[in-house]
Amino acid sequence: MYVVSQRSAVARSASFFGVALQAAAAAPSDRSGVSSGGISLQQVHMIETRDGAKLWEIRADQVEVNERDGVTILTRVARPTQIAFYSTQGHATCVADRATLDLKTKDVQLEGGVVARSEQGMELRTEQLRWIAASRRLETDQAVTVKRGTLVSQGRGMEAETDLERVRILQNITSQVRPVSTPAKRSRAR
Repeated sequence: MYVVSQRSAVARSASFFGVALQAAAAAPSDRSGVSSGGISLQQVHMIETRDGAKLWEIRADQVEVNERDGVTILTRVARPTQIAFYSTQGHATCVADRATLDLKTKDVQLEGGVVARSEQGMELRTEQLRWIAASRRLETDQAVTVKRGTLVSQGRGMEAETDLERVRILQNITSQVRPVSTPAKRSRAR
């Protein structure tokens, strides 16, 4: 089930998986001016649920829905695309320049400056991250940096639970424990 909200000064009605929407612009067209059969939206907030539980929640500046190709592309205009992925263990909140949602599988691919943070303070950085809806897991085959407190691990390829509590880096792993930064001591005038 999708729940979608969208704000815009110019609107037209559309239907997306049975949910009534207000679209910000006419259907996009290719260079010949022929409609591609898609829907273009601006300032969108989408929530995907299954059996009453949230799977993900997305906020994006611009969204292109192409039902024929079975994808929705969410892009950054002024602010990064924000996505929260949920599981029974917890959730991770991500930002990226672009996200692609597979309308059939509900998998989400994030691209460009991806940063994911868990409720417990774990931070993951990469250029591409996939969330697999069936297993509710995150994965990438790209370079990745994972930070938790003073521990910083880097490598290539990664698999993780949605809440980022269990992360497995697959190749070229290096880890460092960085010193805890302490505030500079002030000297007192005597």
